[in-house]
Amino acid sequence: MAEADPRLRGWMAAARGGDASAFARVAAVAQDPLYRLALANGLGAVDAAEATQETLARAYEHRRRFRADGDAMPWLYGILMNVVREYRRRRRPRAIDLETLAGAPSEVEAGRERLEALSRALERLPDRQREAVACRYLRGLSVRQTAEAMGCAEGTVKAATSAGLARLRGLMQEHR
Repeated sequence: MAEADPRLRGWMAAARGGDASAFARVAAVAQDPLYRLALANGLGAVDAAEATQETLARAYEHRRRFRADGDAMPWLYGILMNVVREYRRRRRPRAIDLETLAGAPSEVEAGRERLEALSRALERLPDRQREAVACRYLRGLSVRQTAEAMGCAEGTVKAATSAGLARLRGLMQEHR
């Protein structure tokens, strides 16, 4: 296990006292490890990104519960794992009868159709949202790298990505 980052403890202590910029620094450091953990726990890219954002939102909301002598990453991982469990409960597979399977398209065809629907949905996003989502999730760039590629601030990337993912979710729900 990696050693605790002493900066995180200090930033979390400041965040507990109401320093929003300190929490923003915690979020910047923690975002990628949280996202990777969500992916490793079986969430897809969109759900992992949502779970990461939900984790950070809950952590900010409950920042006063963080123990001053604690390590921020395990605390954040614990919140993330609760969020991941909630995602799994919501998406628990339903039983399918054999008649339904007999008339269903092949898994490959269904996957192709979902990819085509996703591609069409991406095309419907505003340019900035599409660029942010594509850089972050199709190219695998960090927020900083995406900000550099788009020529904007990291906060703008985060906002555009979040809005783009929310819009994609809605568009993909229409597809279902």
